[in-house]
Amino acid sequence: MARVISVSSGKGGVGKTSLVANLGCLLAAQGKRVLLIDGDWSLGKLGLTLGVRPNATIDRVLKGEITLADATVRVRDNLALIAAPSGRVGFEELDEPTRNALFYQLDQLSEQHDVIFLDHSSGIHSAVIQFAAASHQHVIVTTGEPTSYTDAYAIMKVLSKRFGVRRFGLIVTMSESHAETEKVIARFGEVAESHLGVRVSLLDIIPWEQKMSESIRFQQPFVERYPGHELTRRFRCVLAELLKLPINVSAGLQFFGNARFPLSVGQL
Repeated sequence: MARVISVSSGKGGVGKTSLVANLGCLLAAQGKRVLLIDGDWSLGKLGLTLGVRPNATIDRVLKGEITLADATVRVRDNLALIAAPSGRVGFEELDEPTRNALFYQLDQLSEQHDVIFLDHSSGIHSAVIQFAAASHQHVIVTTGEPTSYTDAYAIMKVLSKRFGVRRFGLIVTMSESHAETEKVIARFGEVAESHLGVRVSLLDIIPWEQKMSESIRFQQPFVERYPGHELTRRFRCVLAELLKLPINVSAGLQFFGNARFPLSVGQL
């Protein structure tokens, strides 16, 4: 069974989808079977970020035309994608039986992979919360701006208070001053831990990088376009730190409750 890693952000435009694509490519290159799921089922972008345009997307699964396995497309060696359409019905609008059926199919599909990354849409609507609460690890992506980390706090609050999640990994992107961002995020972590009773592990403060925009324009993950770049090295470090974090056992949803927990950095 796969380790399921939820990647969320309260605010859009923080580089979350690019982060998921790059971490997935790095892990797949290390020989692990990785599945990326585009959880923004109204405005899917993960396929474009990876440079693939799959014919089958999640909306055909929701219509009952194909299974979730049929919608899984190969992107690279060891890397697969379940893509989302753009401008279609969102997950939050599905009824509960349909959502549960989808969770069940995903749970079955997880047997074929080592790690699954869930790239959520931004915000705290049910599309994010339902999937995140069922995951084994929780990564929040934010910037050092108040509008971004305030929304990140809101996600942590809902997941901790409603579903008993007690551990979060935090990635800060687009930093123009490491020292200033570090001060802000240190305070943010202190507030979250004291008010919510959670543990926040800062995985990295990633600087703003012009070449990241270039890789997005060319629809090629940064780590593949610039394998020797310092930012690629930092992505590798983020991945290693992420996989060191313990598994969260949520008090809420347990769709992925049979995960094979022993996957560790030593196995990568």
